[in-house]
Amino acid sequence: MRVPAALVLPIVMVGVMSSGCVGEGPRLYLNNSPDADEEVSIGVVLPDTVAHRPYSLGGWVMCLDRPGSVTIDRIDLIRPSGGIVMQAFSSRPQSRTHSMLGNAERPLTELGFPARSPAITTVCRKGQEDVLLTELGLQYGKIGDATARAESVRLFYTSAGRQRTVDFALDVRLCAPDDMSTKQCRELYKELRSQSKGDE
Repeated sequence: MRVPAALVLPIVMVGVMSSGCVGEGPRLYLNNSPDADEEVSIGVVLPDTVAHRPYSLGGWVMCLDRPGSVTIDRIDLIRPSGGIVMQAFSSRPQSRTHSMLGNAERPLTELGFPARSPAITTVCRKGQEDVLLTELGLQYGKIGDATARAESVRLFYTSAGRQRTVDFALDVRLCAPDDMSTKQCRELYKELRSQSKGDE
């Protein structure tokens, strides 16, 4: 399996955006917790991407603010461009026997994620570094070979019979091969070429 190199851009802090009444079923937290007022905005840049191939990303945890369960109904891309699409999404419990995904050019179903995302039941805990939560997996793709981008994603989930949303500031760029006109792609290709020369 070839795991593509990825450029993760410097992080910035942004406010979490979510909707739903706290008193009606558990609330879903993604890459965040009830104890934090802010979440991290993440930028991912993948090189040499082509049409109709899966680009799976993971490593973000989800949890609930109280006991119960929620079900993710769908995930929409926010401000997509260049033909980027969300091919699939899923989730799985964290495990002490395998690491979280990272990124790979394979479908989520070949990477240990179920075909249908199960209900999320893990509860957020203070000092949750040692607590096993639920990992989110996202499978991106694009319909053409041009560089494509989505600025973030919006999760629609059902809790206690009501649909709610939570936004995740995950900015993903799928760079066309040798795209030197898009700043983030150009920087990634220069870095990869520099690493290649250093290995010679």
